[in-house]
Amino acid sequence: MTRSFPAVVLAAWLGFAAFAARAAEPPPSNAAPASPPRPALMLIEADITDMDRFREYTIAIIPIVQRYGGRYVVMRGAREDLEGDWGTTRIVISEWPSMQAAQDFWNSPEYRQAVKLREGTGTFRVTLLETAPPPDAPVKAP
Repeated sequence: MTRSFPAVVLAAWLGFAAFAARAAEPPPSNAAPASPPRPALMLIEADITDMDRFREYTIAIIPIVQRYGGRYVVMRGAREDLEGDWGTTRIVISEWPSMQAAQDFWNSPEYRQAVKLREGTGTFRVTLLETAPPPDAPVKAP
């Protein structure tokens, strides 16, 4: 049985259309679904020289920290130095839903304005740390 020219063209076009539709689909992924972002910790070492002015800064930033999803996990409270000379260095640690949330806070117009209150009140070192994966998370090779 021979097909007419239009039927052959139609069959070829339908075949190409099916091929093109499959080619447009993303390839199947064998990778595990992306895990949610891990919480982050912002660690601050502060040697404060002007506590009165520094207090103004802390009052201004607490609501900004909360607005961006942060919370303080270490601020004031008891402290015991186990090794090294920490002197009067204060440690403040805040927890964030993710590295991105902490970076959004740090770069926000509200914080950039408030941090000006801290100028001249001491010396500070700030670092952002991603927390370890949960204990039940699969271990990835480095």
